Amino acid sequence: MVLFKLFDIIDVRMADVLDILLMSIILYYVFLLFRGTRAVQMIIGGLFLVVAWLLAQWWELHTLLWLLSNVATLGIIALVILFQPEIRSALTRIGQAVSRANWQSIFFHASGLDEVTKSITAAVQDLAKNRFGALIVLEKRVGLRNYEETGEILDARISSRLLRSLFFPNSALHDGAVLLNSKCIVSAGCILPMPTGNAEGDAGYGMRHRAAKALASECDALVIVVSEETGYISIAYRNTLRRNLSLKEVELEIKRHWAELFKDATVEKNSD
Repeated sequence: MVLFKLFDIIDVRMADVLDILLMSIILYYVFLLFRGTRAVQMIIGGLFLVVAWLLAQWWELHTLLWLLSNVATLGIIALVILFQPEIRSALTRIGQAVSRANWQSIFFHASGLDEVTKSITAAVQDLAKNRFGALIVLEKRVGLRNYEETGEILDARISSRLLRSLFFPNSALHDGAVLLNSKCIVSAGCILPMPTGNAEGDAGYGMRHRAAKALASECDALVIVVSEETGYISIAYRNTLRRNLSLKEVELEIKRHWAELFKDATVEKNSD
């Protein structure tokens, strides 16, 4: 059944529209799978050979046309061999997503909040288990550049392994705070403010807990503290300091704190 006539010349069916839409989605996500790999440069090289073959036909360059035609017969095998790591990686990622029934990650832009939260909580769990003191600041709307500049600027991807290594005893940056925004680990070894005088109820707190409470009271950051003495996990936010929290509570607090930022980022990405 004809849906409409394009330019009063071509008959366009619903099946044609669906076919073009599906091919566009497939090509788009194939590009995402291979983006940032050496396959991109290889694809550009392949396109160059196709253009050379078309020009050879146009100008009747018989020798070059013969060479390119014979190379083309081995093209499929060559592609499989050259792109073997990329193809294996892409199929693995697709299989993992399908096995988890995570259709949102295939057809839509995932916000990334779950992955970031998992990285932070995994690091906190390991730090608490080994009783490595830690001070992790999660920036929100209020900028913390004046504190970021007191440490070493990293601008690194948020990962549990990096967070754990930054607080490993005797490392150069383990005594300071690590500042994160919703996109990356901004800086490490940062110096946070200390409360002036003896604030009420701070007598039983260590230096990390007091610094966390002082920073949280002056901005909208969420500060996670791991006690070196007990391994207890605490969270400072606004004027409150909650102590001895479970990992589940920490996970929920991180998601609550950054949910709005990741939602805004997803909306902006989809609008682009």
